[in-house]
Amino acid sequence: MSNETNKTSVELISLEESRPFIEKWHYSGVVPTGQNIFFGWYDNTGKLYAVADYGIGVNPYQAPFLSRITGFIVENKNLLELKRLCRVEPKQNKPLTRFLSLCHKKLKKMGYKYVVSFSDPEEKHNGGIYKAANFLHLGQTNPEMHLIDKDGNKRHRRYAYRHARRNGIHVSKSREILGVSPVKTMPKDRWFLKIAKARRVL
Repeated sequence: MSNETNKTSVELISLEESRPFIEKWHYSGVVPTGQNIFFGWYDNTGKLYAVADYGIGVNPYQAPFLSRITGFIVENKNLLELKRLCRVEPKQNKPLTRFLSLCHKKLKKMGYKYVVSFSDPEEKHNGGIYKAANFLHLGQTNPEMHLIDKDGNKRHRRYAYRHARRNGIHVSKSREILGVSPVKTMPKDRWFLKIAKARRVL
């Protein structure tokens, strides 16, 4: 993106440009693995103001579940998960709902019809941005097991599992070696948005 830009714009951006921004401005400090579609929102000076990261969710049963509870034909090929949304501080007079609307128009042209996202109460995220952007609240997820290290940092539950598999030992032994303990997380709120015309299940 050239610094000569003289108007606000939303564009597809690369992982290389997205990563340092997300690591600095998103509370997780981490870019999700897997296939991702990144959008950047530039201000009128050409500086990156916000980033949205969409991708395939880790739950392979998410699409049929959403189809069942919404009545729409939701499939893996027409569904994306909004995995990260963040902006610089201090905020400008540029609502993120506008940014999401522009991202969704582009995703619609790419053939996607639905977006799902999750807000995490443990991170003081109540989902207000999704409600303001007309997402539907579809209940909560089940609690999950994650890992906490001695400094209180949260690690994904697969952290110890991968270590155990690499070393041919039991997961409990890996937890001991890695210095982590299992902890049950709070349920997350589930948010769903239809971004294109869609048929309902007959």
